Amino acid sequence: MEWEVRWPDGSSERVSPNAGESWDWKPAGPGMYDVRMGTQNVRVEALSGPDAQGFFRIRVNGVEQEIQVLSHQHLLLESMGMTGTTESIERHVEAPMPGKVLEVKVASGDQVKAGDALLVLEAMKMENVLRAPRDGVVERVDAVVGIAVEKGAALVTYEMN
Repeated sequence: MEWEVRWPDGSSERVSPNAGESWDWKPAGPGMYDVRMGTQNVRVEALSGPDAQGFFRIRVNGVEQEIQVLSHQHLLLESMGMTGTTESIERHVEAPMPGKVLEVKVASGDQVKAGDALLVLEAMKMENVLRAPRDGVVERVDAVVGIAVEKGAALVTYEMN
């Protein structure tokens, strides 16, 4: 699995545990790691996250920062222009691409937290877990197991606050 880490200064770097990088993570306490990156040593402390867009608050050598960590799947969707915006996910969770609903994990009336699994969508021969973008109560589930959906189709609707 490969990730892209985006730093606050606009720089980014690819990280892959199989690429032979000399990143060595050692636990140093709850949510805290001493990381050896080549010839450099840093202390990384997880403060919060990830949220639905992959943002984390971390402290690196005592400096608090917000970074975004994107999986290969997120990068692929982004390269195809299939990223959801905050406006489009405020009330509805929409299909990010055409696919087939494999599993529905929520029902009307369920209380969900940001990051909870809502459903599984098969697309491009991959199973994609769609997660709650925010806390809330599910008003309606339009996704039906076994049914194909188009990009942008409303799959789960939140109750209005």
